[in-house]
Amino acid sequence: MNSDRSFSRTAAIAAIASLPLAAGNLFAMLATVHFNAKGMTDPLILLRAGTAAAPLWRWSMILDIFGYYLPIVPLILLLRTSFRHRGPNWIDLFALCLLAYCIIGAIGGAMLATALPTLIREYGTASSSHQISLQSVFTGYTDGIYRGLWNLLEEFLAGIGWIGFGLVLQTERRRLGVATLVLGAACLVDSLGTALNIDAIASTGLTVYLVLAPTWACWMGIDLLRSPTPDVTVARSLLVASN
Repeated sequence: MNSDRSFSRTAAIAAIASLPLAAGNLFAMLATVHFNAKGMTDPLILLRAGTAAAPLWRWSMILDIFGYYLPIVPLILLLRTSFRHRGPNWIDLFALCLLAYCIIGAIGGAMLATALPTLIREYGTASSSHQISLQSVFTGYTDGIYRGLWNLLEEFLAGIGWIGFGLVLQTERRRLGVATLVLGAACLVDSLGTALNIDAIASTGLTVYLVLAPTWACWMGIDLLRSPTPDVTVARSLLVASN
């Protein structure tokens, strides 16, 4: 039981800590492109931001890894244990989707944290002809990770996982369940927009996800800490506590 309580508390603290880290990620990303909102969708604006942007971008991706992905892994495992009695196969599927989202997202962040700063520094000192080649390489990296790994694949998996847990949560925590469903729907909208190559649709879903994902994690973490008995065997009761 002490081990269960320790794990539950760790999951709660990690989930709460993800919120300021995610906020730091968004701030650092905007600062990298001098707060030009177009820089969030046009990778060449980041490439041309100057060599000073390279270390700031690297830290923004590190914050991304620890703001959106890795800290919620314990929380996902806790939710799986808490609700598995509702339907083991479905709950396992939802948990697997969210765990895959975390792993894929963290891998993408790690790749961007290491590859892009090098290209940004080289672009700042390259000749005009070499800059054209660097633009192609840079666009290939960003499209492959942003539009491929992140917006298309991980967002689809995250959408399935969060919608699944949202349907379970809303029977005990209606507001939290609805928020989870909205988060999952936003992920699917982003993935669909990316698949259809319609940036307006993808950006709408992505914006909701970027704000709501860390908020959801923090909300769940606070609920866990409020429980007088943060044991995974009674985790379902603490989801009812503040409703």
